[in-house]
This record gives sequence, C-alpha cells and structure tokens, in this order.
Amino acid sequence: MLKNLDYRIKNRLLLAGALLLLILSWPLALRKTSDAIALNHQLSLKNEDKSNLSYNPAYLNQKGRVLEQLVSRYTLDSAGWKNELWLKASGAASAKGISVSYTPDLLKSLADTGSTKTLRQSISFGGDYRKLVALLDTLEKMEGVGFVSSAKFEREKNMNAEGGDKLHLKVVFGGVRK
Repeated sequence: MLKNLDYRIKNRLLLAGALLLLILSWPLALRKTSDAIALNHQLSLKNEDKSNLSYNPAYLNQKGRVLEQLVSRYTLDSAGWKNELWLKASGAASAKGISVSYTPDLLKSLADTGSTKTLRQSISFGGDYRKLVALLDTLEKMEGVGFVSSAKFEREKNMNAEGGDKLHLKVVFGGVRK
C-alpha cells in the first residue's frame, strides 16, 4: 500500500505521524520536564532572596548566642585564675603520673590586645607520650582554666642517664579577663 502512494502523500503522512507522536509524548514526558524547569526557576528566585544569611535576624540571634557562650566559657577572674589553673592542672597531672614544672615568668600573664585584656600562663609537664596526650585532652575539656593557646612537645636528650630521652609538653593557657 505504501509503495503505491506518491512521495508527496508520504511526506504529508510522515508530518502527520510526527505531529501525532509529539502530541502523545507531551503528557508522557515533556510536561514533567517543563514543570520541573518552571519549579526550578521559581525556587531559584526564592533562594536569591535568602542567599545572604548575614541579614537574616534569626541567624544573627543564633550567632550572637553562640558567641556569648564562647566568650563566657573563656572569661576568667584574673585574681584567682593562676591558682585555680595551677591546682587543676597539677591535680590532673598527678592523677596520670606526670611531673609538673611551673614557669611563672616565661610569658607575660597579662597582654593588652586593644580593648580586651587576655591572660596567659605556661605550664610544662614531663612524662611519656601517651600520658601527655591524655593529659592534654583532659586540660582542653577542663572548665575554669581558660583555653589551651598552644601545646608543644619537646624531647630532652640526656646521654648520661639510664632512662634515655625525656619528653616534655609545654602548654600555654589563655583566657579573657573579666
């Protein structure tokens, strides 16, 4: 039957078949795609309004609360801080069997950093590596001692002693003055 038709009629049938295929494919696939594109465009427009969180009041309130908690955790009483730090640090060290060396004049205990005053104090500990790392973890979690500003492991080589090398941990504590 198709062999007997003229090529003009075949072209018209081909065009009608393509149009019919397009009409059938619209509800099956193309409508979902166009709906997804429209939804993406709408969500992109809504997202542009909320992309900058620094102007969002809820975000600013949450950020302020977190900063206040952080500052209050590291705010220290300068009068009793050194004693409390020494007592808590030496207590934690003796519980783990670590020696303590207090160096009071190694750092200035009060440093002016503009509008706020910071407190700094250094304490050295001696022992084996595992115990020193466990002590450092304990000191970081302790309340009322400020924050661990720096921690430095040093090895002292002693050729004459039978024990060999000795490991030291120098910890610098800091805090914000009340």
